[in-house]
Amino acid sequence: MNKVKNKAVIRRLAFREFRKSGKMNCIVIFSVILTCVMFAALASVGGALINGFQNESMRAVGAKSMAGFKFCMEEDYEKIRSDRSVTGVTYRIIVGTVINDELKDLNVELNHAGSDDEAKDSFCFPETGRLPESEDEIAVSTLMLDRLDLPYETGVKVPVVLNIDGEISEHEFTLCGFWKGDPVAPAQQAWVSREFVNKNVPKPQTSFYDQLGKGKDSGVKYAGYMQVSFDFRSSLDIAGKTEKLAERLYGNKENAPYFGVNPAYQTSNADSDSVTGYLMFTLLIFAAGYLIIYNIFRINISVNIRSYGLLKTIGTTSKQIRHMVRTEALIYSLIGIPFGLGGGVFLGRALMKFITVTLNIGSADNYTVSSDILLPVCVTAAVFTFATVLISCSGPCRAAGNVSPIEALRYNETSINIKKEQKKTGKTTPLSLALSNLARNRKKGIVVVLSLSLSLIILNSVSVLLNTFSFEDQIRGEITGDFNVVRKVMHNSAESFSDELQKINPEILESLRNTEGISEMETVYGSEIFLELSGEAEKKMNALKEKYAASDKSGVFETIENHGAFGTLYGISDGFGKELVLSDGEFDEQKWKTGRYAIVTTGYLKLRRMETDEDVLYRPGDTVTFTMTDQDTGKTEKREYEVMAVGSLPETLDKQSSFYFDSTVIIPETEYFGLTENRKALSVMINAGEGKYDEVSEKLNDIIAPEPGIYLKSIESLRAEYEDFTRMIKIVGGSLCTILGLIGILNFVNSVVTGIVSRKRELAVMNAVGMTGKQLSSMLMWEGVSYAVLTAAASVLFGTPLCFVLVNFIAGESFSDSFTLIPVLVCVPVLLILSAVIPALAYRILCRESVVERLREN
Repeated sequence: MNKVKNKAVIRRLAFREFRKSGKMNCIVIFSVILTCVMFAALASVGGALINGFQNESMRAVGAKSMAGFKFCMEEDYEKIRSDRSVTGVTYRIIVGTVINDELKDLNVELNHAGSDDEAKDSFCFPETGRLPESEDEIAVSTLMLDRLDLPYETGVKVPVVLNIDGEISEHEFTLCGFWKGDPVAPAQQAWVSREFVNKNVPKPQTSFYDQLGKGKDSGVKYAGYMQVSFDFRSSLDIAGKTEKLAERLYGNKENAPYFGVNPAYQTSNADSDSVTGYLMFTLLIFAAGYLIIYNIFRINISVNIRSYGLLKTIGTTSKQIRHMVRTEALIYSLIGIPFGLGGGVFLGRALMKFITVTLNIGSADNYTVSSDILLPVCVTAAVFTFATVLISCSGPCRAAGNVSPIEALRYNETSINIKKEQKKTGKTTPLSLALSNLARNRKKGIVVVLSLSLSLIILNSVSVLLNTFSFEDQIRGEITGDFNVVRKVMHNSAESFSDELQKINPEILESLRNTEGISEMETVYGSEIFLELSGEAEKKMNALKEKYAASDKSGVFETIENHGAFGTLYGISDGFGKELVLSDGEFDEQKWKTGRYAIVTTGYLKLRRMETDEDVLYRPGDTVTFTMTDQDTGKTEKREYEVMAVGSLPETLDKQSSFYFDSTVIIPETEYFGLTENRKALSVMINAGEGKYDEVSEKLNDIIAPEPGIYLKSIESLRAEYEDFTRMIKIVGGSLCTILGLIGILNFVNSVVTGIVSRKRELAVMNAVGMTGKQLSSMLMWEGVSYAVLTAAASVLFGTPLCFVLVNFIAGESFSDSFTLIPVLVCVPVLLILSAVIPALAYRILCRESVVERLREN
């Protein structure tokens, strides 16, 4: 058989078929546009959120690099830089901390940036000026300039009180560059030159890790060591790659410096159930697009099936007809996708703008559909849309290609199998005719019902998901009571740990206590202690040491052996017992008042969030012994208490930090005051009297606002954030459901209108044999209403289990507590009205032609 070069002819036929179906083309193209808008909007919002979260994480960490090694020597840097698997290797040299009095509430680190790339990766590259080059030059953030009351001008003198491993010195630098300070950053960087480092910082001669484990008083030196950062060529399995790098360079992980992965790149900790839920949600969206385009193509094929049959009579093959249909699909995609991308990106940007404004996100620039993600967003949406079109048209393609010429000429979109002639008695009504028509083409009805149902199912799922959010659950761990006065967590090494825990002075406590309108005020005090381990506690600690000491590089077990377990002592006021979080035992108020009991908890960092009690050294009934040194008097006292329960303070009111081995002891306030004369507090919980919240809030703000080291948290500010968050979800979810609803309604309109047009002769015949226009209109109306009823039934029967799976996967909440069908019940009347009105309007338009003209239609 000779191969004929007829591809150009087939393409020409496809274009002619396309130009012939003007109205149908508009519907198909509009469907493609809506589908693309849906994918592009979702990709825009998703991409912007992911990009924003990643940037926020990077800013919070203070680094863009994927991973890094900590406290390295110069030979370590050279070794890492020479490895072929890493790129963008940068370093900074630790110098010390800036401890000017004006900077007490600002954590400022003085370091040397090894290159411009290091400064850029740390979000600390001068926007004005440059990095230091000479010994007396410095580059700082605007936050530091503000605290020092210096102008934003290069050349000004910057006074610096510098703490280098405990040695205090004063310097005067010349400002050579500055950048906008980021309050989210863990520390403000101040850059000095390599020349300053060479003259003022001794070069380390031994490994940093040789110092660890020699006890608290040995004085660990940090100055002169390097923090080395680097990237890999891809962001897949960064943790695994970093471990392999450490093993490759140092023989095993234990011999390598500390290394870590930037949390912004860590996706391996994502909950598998949540990921499954989001994938299922994405499949639902894809299914919605598939159903609309599939149904439109199927109807389009049924309308043109006679043309394909005639083409087959003159020798056109099935393959060529399929090629024609795919060419038409390509044309629809080429026209619809660009408009869909534009509309989707516009909608995505509008939604992101709304989200950032609603949630009052200060770093809104991070959450935009920027040019960096625009190309991936457009490519993703275009690929998904085109894939949806191709998959959707594959079935109709096969139907068009496989039809025989005779079948095509007889085709009337109805497949009837007559098994046995049956005589029916009874009245024929528009409703019975409508149900009979639905039964004639079940496949078409199923597709229309599924398309409409998906919109309702997703709308209901979003509503149920919102119902799972509980304000009380969301704020758990954020606040205790109506107001919390807590310290600003700083990392300034010039302060002792006890000084960091004692930020609220007695004058402020007295002012808070005398505030009118408060109904309850509970206070927490804190100091450092050392536990003296003995008996069962000592045995458990020895077991931990034997198991984990070899792999632990913090030196914590040697410190415990030499000095005891470093921990925190809390003194709490009388009414605070009900707020304690207990994991073993019960709080007995009468026993507590005797002053002989304590609440204790211990934990090893490596075992955190693991279901094990290896690091629980004490149980109720045990005796805990510790020593405490008063920082003001230098007096050291030893105390013993019986353990009443294992537990801790609410996270909102504790020290907001942890150690490699963390231990806390909670005792009554009166006992705490017997150990120290210091009356400075760590945190305060306050409840307002009934109807006095606003008054109390204003007064507390006036007291706390001037204090640099503490701040006020209120339950109403958290409630406002929560309401903004839920409103944002409603708007985004509502926008998505609106798009899906439009697609479903368009599918319904197209199916009904196309069905009526394709049955023009059939309806004309029914009109000619005696059915009135009113009866035909009623029949078509009942067909639409039947679709609506079936949609509502499908949404309830199939949507309920699907909603259960989605909500439990994504939110992990109890389905029975949050399930509702209100969105479906609200939408059903609207759907019934549309289902009744649209067919009637379509038939009225059809009736503009006479019965004779419709009977003559081929």
